[in-house]
Amino acid sequence: MEGFDPRPLCEQMVTLAKIFKRDFTYKKEDIKELDEILEVLHNEYESGKMKEPELQKASLYAGIYIGELMLREKYAECGYRWALDENEPCLEKDDGNKCYPCAKVWKRIVNGREDSVKSFFDIGILIAEGKIPGVNKGK
Repeated sequence: MEGFDPRPLCEQMVTLAKIFKRDFTYKKEDIKELDEILEVLHNEYESGKMKEPELQKASLYAGIYIGELMLREKYAECGYRWALDENEPCLEKDDGNKCYPCAKVWKRIVNGREDSVKSFFDIGILIAEGKIPGVNKGK
């Protein structure tokens, strides 16, 4: 996505993490702690304390942060970049290879642990590396 700078959104997540006494440093180990923060946000959503505007902001900040970690960990070297798909940020290699970290975070907050972002991250890296047969054949 030309002109897209994810840094301000990532920094919003870094700031949010500090509220939860976490120090995010753009390392893959942050994913586990991010999943723990998202569990707290899920509980707030379930109890009605988190409303739609906060849900959207949290999903955007955390999703962009996860996407940046995925790019730094493996996705960039496999040809992925930020793109917009119907106004939704995604990581895209081509039309057949896209992932949507912001949507995943939204589902994580709404649905709870069953939508773990740690497993999303781990499986996403395996897909980018071509280690899951039949997925991402490098179109």
